[in-house]
Amino acid sequence: MTEAMQQGGSYMYRTIRSPAVPAAAAALTVAIFSVDALTSLDVAIAVLYVAVVLMSVWIWPRRGVIGVMLFCMALTLLAFVLSHDVLRDDAALARCLVSLAAIAITGFLAVKGQEATQALLQREEALNQARNQLAHASRVSTLGEMTATIAHEVNQPLAAILTHGQAGLRWLDRDQPELGEVRRAVDAMQQNARRASEVIQRIRGMARQSAPSMVPLAPAALVQESCDLLRRELHRLRVKLKLELAADLPLVMADKVQLQQVVINLVMNAAQAMSEAMTVAPTIEVRCSLVPAGEAQEGAAMIQVEVADNGPGLSQEHMERMFSAFFTTKKEGMGMGLAICRSILEAHHGSIRAGNRAPQGAVMRVLLPPVTGGTS
Repeated sequence: MTEAMQQGGSYMYRTIRSPAVPAAAAALTVAIFSVDALTSLDVAIAVLYVAVVLMSVWIWPRRGVIGVMLFCMALTLLAFVLSHDVLRDDAALARCLVSLAAIAITGFLAVKGQEATQALLQREEALNQARNQLAHASRVSTLGEMTATIAHEVNQPLAAILTHGQAGLRWLDRDQPELGEVRRAVDAMQQNARRASEVIQRIRGMARQSAPSMVPLAPAALVQESCDLLRRELHRLRVKLKLELAADLPLVMADKVQLQQVVINLVMNAAQAMSEAMTVAPTIEVRCSLVPAGEAQEGAAMIQVEVADNGPGLSQEHMERMFSAFFTTKKEGMGMGLAICRSILEAHHGSIRAGNRAPQGAVMRVLLPPVTGGTS
């Protein structure tokens, strides 16, 4: 089959085939022409050229298919002239015309099918671009809401660097400088500098709009890092966070920034819902575990990330509509967060489910297929 690729604003075809396909088409063409021109079979053998035209769809774009169609029609006429009396053999002429009509109709339909496929691929590409742009806008909006968290995350290592620097100077100013203590202070400054750099890199990664980069990731580490970004905001909302992250989980093939966006969105949704409902002792439990094949509805082992809270829970009406675009229960919400989360997870061959927990609260379950043979 052919695959449309966008290059320089126009769509070009990249053929996906083995060298055997054009070789088989050429061999079939030679065989049909030989039988049609050199034997006395009273059948419309040239009709078989339609198979060559159909095979050309796998090899060339529109102009190539039209060229193959015209070439097959020319061979049909040539074989007729070589093997029949043009003026006297009316039956042979009728078979030739039928073959020409069949080849022309097949070529026309093949070209139209290619055009329809190309248009469908263009629409799919446009849809993917729109989804990525919307996901980027959602990430930037989330970062805006997390300004206090970002400032806190960067300020902590910077303050630690300043404290250790001042301590190192005091150790140096002594009559007998304590070089061991100074070395430890410098080491701590380096560690905190690296930590501040990592925080900035994570934030830049979330704000940057780029194509998804699918790489093997450790799910527990990704969840831990995502929740670390939210600790300041959860503290502001007076929400307690509990993490239960299983060790030695299989890796998942995923885009890190997109999965971070999913985790952050689910945790912040739970925190904001409990804040609006004024839940007593609001608590969020985030678990990361492996669901065995025998327990998973998908029939295969899955990595599960579960975000549970002790808030008011979800009504049946909300559960039926919560993943629809523009549906929200927040006063200032856009209603796109969960829809984007589902779109991201489906692109990762995963899924997301919502439900209630006993005695109260809501739970969101994210399921992702693990990488075979890889562990974190």
